[in-house]
Amino acid sequence: MKELQDIFRLVRERPGPLALATLLRVEGSSYRRPGARLLLDRSGPLRGSLSGGCLEGDVHARAMEAIQEGRPWLMQYDLRGDADLVWGSGSGCEGLLDILVEPLQGFPEWMSWVEMAWASRAPLSLHTDLSAEGLGVRSIPEGERASASGFLETFDPPTALWIMGAGDDSRPLVRMARELGWFVGVLDHRPAFARAERFPGADAVWAGHPAKLLRTLPLDPRSAVVLMTHHYAKDLESLRLLLPSPAGYLGLMGSRTRSAKLLAELAQEGLQPSERFHTPVGLDLGATTPETIALAVLAEIQASLQGRSAQPLGLKAASAAPL
Repeated sequence: MKELQDIFRLVRERPGPLALATLLRVEGSSYRRPGARLLLDRSGPLRGSLSGGCLEGDVHARAMEAIQEGRPWLMQYDLRGDADLVWGSGSGCEGLLDILVEPLQGFPEWMSWVEMAWASRAPLSLHTDLSAEGLGVRSIPEGERASASGFLETFDPPTALWIMGAGDDSRPLVRMARELGWFVGVLDHRPAFARAERFPGADAVWAGHPAKLLRTLPLDPRSAVVLMTHHYAKDLESLRLLLPSPAGYLGLMGSRTRSAKLLAELAQEGLQPSERFHTPVGLDLGATTPETIALAVLAEIQASLQGRSAQPLGLKAASAAPL
């Protein structure tokens, strides 16, 4: 997400000429998956990647030709077996890659569509025409318009992380979540703590009563809420509103004993946690500092929202799909 956001920002801010390379299809193993992008100018790559470094030089040469000719190019790279040695000292990808390289004129309309969808917290599917006549033309697919000759891609909105509690332990969580390209909001009942200057990377910092603030949040399945107020009554009040909410992830920081007591009170009110609720919050990474705790929390949120197990990749079955 952060990579794509950076590409959009550079396209808007940087004077041309620019070219954008998009990975469309992969057969076999590859360092990146379809949808990966690489932004280039005359000096070379600016942001993103398509491979482990073996293709970028040739893609840059093709991108400059596309800029000079003013038309997109559709290319195929065969990295399977011995052919891999042609592109460098053996990247080991063993894949067949289709890549679209297109010159950019200003900020493309399709990028504006994606940004508007992100702002409205809605996914957007785009169809890229790969036919000779309409190569590179984007459209919003309707029924049969998403033809077999095209590339269909869905852009999901960024994860929205809402942190209840503006203590010092929240600050690394904000910084690291922003580095992932997530939307980050911080809420606290204490105005002295909920100040924008304490969280320069946050998208929103609000002070107020938890119940009032939570009722205004646009929570959806791509949203995560972490309670780290360290205030029993405030957490209890917040959970009354959050447990029935559509948020995809709910996390409560605190000991198992404290969490059990909170849940027992909520159970008496008829409120039961679902599998979206996590306490103690975070994965077992041996975290003991605010920074490592933030890492454990963000890793659990990422795995939970993606429906993944957080199991080490080295333990996954060999029959699993390649990354």
